Amino acid sequence: MSDYDKLMKIVDKEVVSLKELHQITNDDLVADVRETAQDDKHKGLPRYDVRLTNGEIYFVYVKKSLFGF
Repeated sequence: MSDYDKLMKIVDKEVVSLKELHQITNDDLVADVRETAQDDKHKGLPRYDVRLTNGEIYFVYVKKSLFGF
């Protein structure tokens, strides 16, 4: 599985753990990760804008956990 496929497997889930957000942030294929305004799709979950080096843009939501996993 390529690095891109591994990244897409996480991003496609849409609702990710804090650990997965760190994996996304540290990935060489990711140019920028920014917290954006929440929306009604997943109320109460922080939303992040993930921009890849190839120009693709994805949104992920971080589920809250006591332990961050």
